[in-house]
Amino acid sequence: MTDVHATDTALSGPVEIRVPADPAMSRVLRLAASGVASLCGFSVDEIEEIKIAVSEVLIALIEHGAGHHVDVSFVVEQGSFTVLGDTEVHEFDLDHPDLRLCRTVLAEVCTDHTIELIDEHARISAVLRRPFKAA
Repeated sequence: MTDVHATDTALSGPVEIRVPADPAMSRVLRLAASGVASLCGFSVDEIEEIKIAVSEVLIALIEHGAGHHVDVSFVVEQGSFTVLGDTEVHEFDLDHPDLRLCRTVLAEVCTDHTIELIDEHARISAVLRRPFKAA
């Protein structure tokens, strides 16, 4: 299959989606991320890496959140795709084994990532820059 490289197709801003704290929403977000990435010229292989990052971000926020909605944004810039997730938390142990596993997976598919607690909100970002790590 021929890889298509990201074009200069620019979005006018981030694509923002609010979903309920339900693991089934992973499918919805993966589909949305695939569509955005495809419109911006990312290859099939790159889109697969993006979908892994999206799932990791969402599931970690659902499992460690307070049961409130999860806000997810996709930001496309020249040669990069960023997944940003945020949800309200009551307690958030950055050293929890689940979050250590999330960091391990994100480290394999992302160029950069952060998991942090800010003002009773858990925030996770996953940045995939060209060349993607798995490529």
